[in-house]
Amino acid sequence: MVDCMWNETQLEIVAPSHLIEQQLLRIQSSPHFSHSRRYPSFLSYVVHKTLTGCQEELKERTIGIEAFGRSPNYDLNADPVVRVTAGEVRKRLAQYYYQPEHMEELRIELRPGSYIPEFKLAPGQPAALSIEAPALQEPATQPAEVLPVSELPHATKASYRSKKLILALAATLLIPVSVLLGGSYFHTSAVKLFWRPILDNHEPVLISVGSVLALTHSQDSGAGDTSVGGHPLHSDPVALADTIAMAKLQEVLGGRNRTINVESSAQTSFSDLQKGPIVLISGFNNPWTMRLTEPMRFHFVRPSVDTFEIEDRVDPKRKWSVYTSLALNKVTDDYGLIARFYDPLTEQIVIVAAGIGENGTIAAAEALSDERSLEDLKQDHRMPSEKANFEAVVQVRMIDGKPGRPKIVATSIW
Repeated sequence: MVDCMWNETQLEIVAPSHLIEQQLLRIQSSPHFSHSRRYPSFLSYVVHKTLTGCQEELKERTIGIEAFGRSPNYDLNADPVVRVTAGEVRKRLAQYYYQPEHMEELRIELRPGSYIPEFKLAPGQPAALSIEAPALQEPATQPAEVLPVSELPHATKASYRSKKLILALAATLLIPVSVLLGGSYFHTSAVKLFWRPILDNHEPVLISVGSVLALTHSQDSGAGDTSVGGHPLHSDPVALADTIAMAKLQEVLGGRNRTINVESSAQTSFSDLQKGPIVLISGFNNPWTMRLTEPMRFHFVRPSVDTFEIEDRVDPKRKWSVYTSLALNKVTDDYGLIARFYDPLTEQIVIVAAGIGENGTIAAAEALSDERSLEDLKQDHRMPSEKANFEAVVQVRMIDGKPGRPKIVATSIW
């Protein structure tokens, strides 16, 4: 077996290995990683494998065996420890570099779908090259001396000016083309831009709607009389607000000839979630929403019986709360969570429209389907690119018990 060896000159293209080692230690000692054993160990494993030239060995099964002690024939589907850990490490790295004091540091990134880390120089530094850049490169030649135009020979000067005129004319003619092609971003519907990762996916879309049973934990709701068709009555009730939210999102998908499957969260299995893009509706009464958003920066928490919140993991003191102990007419604000992200557990693109209360869920769905709300994101340069993950908190103000227009009050892109 040939040992993996890394060409140090190849590594210098990005940064000296000792600087990458120092940055690794800096990340591991941060609060995002220091309270866990699995995540810093995983990050150290993939970084050192890459630094020693063994990045080709960074496959799911190999990592599971070597880093997590799994048996050589373990079931990857039944035990997705590598995928789950990698997904959490990606989120924690994004949270680490999101903080202002770390933005200028050398970056260690782990892209979705890959276990090979990438090393990048801090913003403002010369463009970093991939660590897989060729080890052998032609020696750089000395740049030719550049003379000012006034010192060029007459014939060369005329040629230079002619080329300059031609380039200027060509640039003028190309402006309309750039507007039509490159400028298409500004003329594309904001709703279409946001939903493009799902709209361009040809697999059926699963809409999993929150079940009332998931929140009440009733054990006997499924029993009892049956309907004329033989279906159990009240076996899996869905809240009216969730149905309204689902209708709003179905309008986005239905108008584009997409195959849509609708299930209650109580009937949704993990294997269902692995078949194609996912839309999760509702928060506390949808276990899949709670599970898939739990590691994210903005996530749902219930610190007490009567308190339901969305918490900012980067700044835990920042919370958006609804107190159910208050009379309904005393609740002036509700909050929702919207998200679009690649989930490493299911390996699918996930859209989330979930509220703390019913008005929060409706507001979240409206924010995802309303052109004005998403256009505001685009104008504020907060619209995520097609491959980026996105999460936001939505606020809706109640006036005389009725919800107003949703307002996006916090965003996170990674």
